[in-house]
Amino acid sequence: MSLYELEIGWAETANERRHLDWELLACEEVLGVFRASRENALFVLFAGGRWDFQEWASMVSPRAAA
Repeated sequence: MSLYELEIGWAETANERRHLDWELLACEEVLGVFRASRENALFVLFAGGRWDFQEWASMVSPRAAA
């Protein structure tokens, strides 16, 4: 398990923040979420490896799919 920084600057609207919340809650590999010193980032305690986190993080952002 490792601690990774998740960029959340894309979550500007209420719907995007709800989407982010659901993604964090639904992922079994997310074991904890902590505020980062930067306003547009979170620290995520993630059970998977670095590549798994990067893949998951890219799918979380609805703008990444666009």
